[in-house]
Amino acid sequence: MRKNNVTLIATLVAAVLGVSTLSGCNTTESTANTQSVLANSLLANQTVIKSQNDQRLYRYVELDNGLKVILVSDSSADKSAASMDVHIGHMADPEDREGLAHFLEHMLFLGTDKYPKVGEYNEYLKANGGWSNAGTGQEHTNYFFQVNQDSLKEATDRFAQFFISPSLDKQYVDREKNAVHSEYSMKIKDDARRIREVLKDTRNPAHPSSQFSVGNLDTLADRENDLLIDDLKALYKENYTASRMSLSLVGREDLDTLEKWAREMFSAIPNNGSKSTPVTMKPYLAEQLGVQINIEPMKDTRKLTLAFPVTKSTQYFEEKPLRLISSLLGQEGKGSLYSHLKNQGLIESLGTGAYGPDDFDRVSITMTLTPKGLADYKQVTEAVFSYLALLSNEKYNQAYFKEQAAISKNSFDFLEKQGAADTASHLSRQLQYFSPKNILNEGYLYNDYSHQLVTEYLAQLTPENMRLVLVAKGLTTDKVQPEYNTPYSMTKISSEDISRYQSPKTIDAFSLPAPNPFIATNLTMKKIESDVNKPVVVFEKSGFTLWHKQDTEFKVPKASVNVQIYSDQAGKDVLSRAQNYLYSALLKDSLNEFGYPAKEAGLYYNVWSTSAGMGFGVNGYDEKQAMLLSTINKRIRHLDIDDAAFNLHKARLVRQWNNAKFDRPYSQARAALRQIQRTKTYSAKALASALSTVTPKHLAQYINDFHKAIEVEVLVHGNMLKAESVQMGKTLYALNMTNSTAKERANKVVKLNKTSHELIQDIVVDHNDSTIVESYISNDDSFENRAKYGLFGSMISAPFFKSLRTDQQLGYIVSGRNTKLQNLPGLSFLVQSPKAGPVELKRRIDQFMTDFKGSLNEMTAEKFDEYKQGLIKDLQAKDKNLNERTRHYWSEINDKMFNFNSKEKIVAEVEKLTHNDMKAFFSSVIEKIQPIIVRSFGTAHQGDEDYKKALKDKSICRTEPCFTNELEKVVR
Repeated sequence: MRKNNVTLIATLVAAVLGVSTLSGCNTTESTANTQSVLANSLLANQTVIKSQNDQRLYRYVELDNGLKVILVSDSSADKSAASMDVHIGHMADPEDREGLAHFLEHMLFLGTDKYPKVGEYNEYLKANGGWSNAGTGQEHTNYFFQVNQDSLKEATDRFAQFFISPSLDKQYVDREKNAVHSEYSMKIKDDARRIREVLKDTRNPAHPSSQFSVGNLDTLADRENDLLIDDLKALYKENYTASRMSLSLVGREDLDTLEKWAREMFSAIPNNGSKSTPVTMKPYLAEQLGVQINIEPMKDTRKLTLAFPVTKSTQYFEEKPLRLISSLLGQEGKGSLYSHLKNQGLIESLGTGAYGPDDFDRVSITMTLTPKGLADYKQVTEAVFSYLALLSNEKYNQAYFKEQAAISKNSFDFLEKQGAADTASHLSRQLQYFSPKNILNEGYLYNDYSHQLVTEYLAQLTPENMRLVLVAKGLTTDKVQPEYNTPYSMTKISSEDISRYQSPKTIDAFSLPAPNPFIATNLTMKKIESDVNKPVVVFEKSGFTLWHKQDTEFKVPKASVNVQIYSDQAGKDVLSRAQNYLYSALLKDSLNEFGYPAKEAGLYYNVWSTSAGMGFGVNGYDEKQAMLLSTINKRIRHLDIDDAAFNLHKARLVRQWNNAKFDRPYSQARAALRQIQRTKTYSAKALASALSTVTPKHLAQYINDFHKAIEVEVLVHGNMLKAESVQMGKTLYALNMTNSTAKERANKVVKLNKTSHELIQDIVVDHNDSTIVESYISNDDSFENRAKYGLFGSMISAPFFKSLRTDQQLGYIVSGRNTKLQNLPGLSFLVQSPKAGPVELKRRIDQFMTDFKGSLNEMTAEKFDEYKQGLIKDLQAKDKNLNERTRHYWSEINDKMFNFNSKEKIVAEVEKLTHNDMKAFFSSVIEKIQPIIVRSFGTAHQGDEDYKKALKDKSICRTEPCFTNELEKVVR
């Protein structure tokens, strides 16, 4: 601990004792002892408890202005970050200014007194391999950025000015409220947002959590004697104070340097003494509890949520009563609530959680219902209360708590590094609620089981305190939520149903989870056999290859195993692709009861479907991976098709694909673009139609055909010896290749625009907003060309956002960047707009590119080198944990880059690029490649002249398939 921190502690101790820090020579021995005890206690609470696997250094300081700061020094970091958490969210909005806190979050990005140029902050970050974001919640607004490690000081100085002297320029106040309105408009048909607003409208209207939080042009309008800018400045002045803030800095610098920067850059933040205090009024009135709320969704969905407001649980982070209750309710193994309801054909999925603002938590059990479950939702509700009755078993709960403690101890002991921005954002938020000592281990502490607390919380999970939320088409409703036009109703649950739930029937199928067999006990690191720096093939036979790489860097007792089975049957036509999705869903379903305890113990698995085949993987503690991996593979080869599961997942997939028409316009446009550019990619409508005719017999035949001719590729990476990988290879080879013919995986085929003009597809989307997606893909996959597109994308990203979103206010969703299509490099532009139709959006994009050509020609050597070095450092960024490294290796294997050095080759080419190279690149490549465009005219723009002209343009494709003669197939 540094001297100034000790002095601070001594001052605090002196204040507690009522003595001066200058009168030490008169202090009695007794006082000195007390002072020492208190100082040690304060020191202990400020010393961060970290994982044994964590090599970073931490320090907590409090600045003279009262700002709480956590510093993280990571000597190996190539990315740095900062985050400021402000203890104010949308619950602080004035009653007549809903969305003001969210709007203020937007405004802080638009210039400061020290750095007045709008967009300069994001331009600096982008040029130096970085990015930024922010989010406004109920009680908090969290700002954060990430940047190359050598740019932290400059980036942090810009960031600090947000909280010292933001411009809050009236010109941008008038503009940026359009961006907030665009965000509101974009999600106006989003069911999650629509449901959330109904749940707010059915709370105590005097409680601030009931307010509309996003904001729109109505709530942010100027009014007589009430200007938006005045309210904005008042909210900032009152709440953006050091007393409500907590800061985190994560960098490669030592702690003394980070502390110096924090003091230099953030001490000017004013402190008006304002603090956040929990709301004292009840969140729900008596007539809003013991109720059923019916909500009509946009999509064809069926959900039942049982929600219970309970007392806030944050202070019980060592006892975790709600974590225990939620974990038991959410079990999916044998005897669980989920298993029983699914076996009865009542539900498809179940999830639990507990979350809320500072004054209460909301415990929720959310289930996706089958049609039978919707009809019998009261039976489902009764079953929940029947299972809740089991949770009062003190002896069992103590044992389960001990088991959870063991799992959490393993997790914390071998906690792996996350991204700098994620770390910074998390820590700044944690510092608002926990002492520095516990900001890292709070979520992993299981110190003492308290049956009293569990009992007290179970006593609040009653029918009388319940809000039963039913979401489905065709429900009886009598009200409409105004901002999102959502039909709903709220009625009291009948006394008969309350009595039924109070005394539920005992269900014999229920049982509490058995002891978890997957908890790792052997956590030793195996002896390093080789320092080879990339995966090597250690087992290979016809049709089967296994790559092995023992980890020598992250040093955790974990491993990752990925298996990909390639088969031409996977996506040869739309029927095969649809069956492959169903095959994958049934595999996951069949593994659930067996595999859920493994996931709970930190041994994760997944099964995935691709147009080229089927894949599965296991990652986590390596001790018991072989058993899990073998079980998964046996199921893949010998799946018993359960009729009930078949019908459930078939119906779920068909419903999911039919609901795709309610996705946001830009999401639908991107999906349509994928169908144009990629083979074996089919529309959601076509997949739903194809699957509707499939029977269990058809699927069984498909599975048999799928495995007739295959190629298998495996990657084993982590705490595994070569001999273990070889043995695993033998086992997997026998499981997969017996009775299968070896084949070579098919090449990937993509489709490019081969014409001298743009290709346009118009799609119909029922939404107010218009959208456009433009894709420019080059047929040159050389590393030199990839480097040029990468650098060009870095150059245009921030200016494009500033121009089309910040300056022109065209919409909330705006993106211009480099992209790739199976390693073919290119550019992508995306805009969703409530203000302009897609033809006008195209004009604005074209004008930006014309203007940018001038900017590129006039770019200084220093600015060019800044972009270049930023991209190089971004490409050279190290993987932070074992899983990230595995993903990198696996991606290279999928791309047949068996030297595992594609990033290094791109870096070498970027280093060679000159300013003249990029100017020539723009003229010779960017101006000549013709795009594929997918667009939709929103209802707001269907009266425009552009729309009327487009309807007469016969060159535009409006029905699938599009461009059968205009596309060139390229084999990858």
